[in-house]
Amino acid sequence: MFKRLFHREFLLFLALTSVIWALITVSKAERSTSVVIYANSASSIVADQFITDTSIALNVEVSASGINALRLQEVDKESVVVEASAFSLKSEGMLVVQSAEVIAQLNSIYRGVYSFSTATSEVLFPCEELERTRIPITIEGTQNIRLPEGYKWLHEVSVDPDSIDVVGSPEAVFRARLHVNLPDFLWDGNHAFDLPVEGLGSSLTSISEERIEVRGASALWTEHKFEVPLVLGSQIVDVEVWVSGPKKALISRTFEELITLSAVQNESNYIIVAEPVKENISVLSITPNRVERIGQ
Repeated sequence: MFKRLFHREFLLFLALTSVIWALITVSKAERSTSVVIYANSASSIVADQFITDTSIALNVEVSASGINALRLQEVDKESVVVEASAFSLKSEGMLVVQSAEVIAQLNSIYRGVYSFSTATSEVLFPCEELERTRIPITIEGTQNIRLPEGYKWLHEVSVDPDSIDVVGSPEAVFRARLHVNLPDFLWDGNHAFDLPVEGLGSSLTSISEERIEVRGASALWTEHKFEVPLVLGSQIVDVEVWVSGPKKALISRTFEELITLSAVQNESNYIIVAEPVKENISVLSITPNRVERIGQ
């Protein structure tokens, strides 16, 4: 029994010694390997250039010692974001970022756990010169707008401004179709919406407004009859004029504020003419519209 106990303790001693030896060996070990790091531009637009590829792969040597040496692959395919201030124009069609900027960000992420180095001093981003232009804004979703029964438009829905200045890649500018989407709405009276411009993105941005105002006005429409005396030479004729327009305007304004009534004289009669003075006022009928001249 004593021998078996001694044998068990001896085995435990050997196992403990092996673990300690392994820990000492690992702690002294230093390993390095090559990994791929992606340098990503925070924006596709930098200064007056459009970056055609915003994510560039960079081969980086990573090393560590101790237990960290066993986890070198966790760095592989790490991404760092490069701000616009780190870019400079190397040549036509090429922006450059110093590799030291990428290494500094890796050091900031891993805080000394790993050491990084690269044989490449620069990271190159292909680019093309931006285009600037003014693009019109269209309205989509007009089927979502309804008028109450008996209403008509005083001023149909419009956008303000009706176009915006944009900057982007030549292709994005060429393909740009900017618009606003109207919500489902019962348009009763004067209304305005502040809506985002759709069609902008990473390759096309606005240098003026990214939201625009959509506005319009409707009103209840009605018809109204006016009876107006009209002097025609030696005659006074009562003329009946039927007018249509916004109810509020028809009941709050006089006939003279809405309509100009006159007559055109020819050899045998007078032709009575009624012309609207105000916008959105229509003349439906004039009775009589022709009066014979007395004495003819």
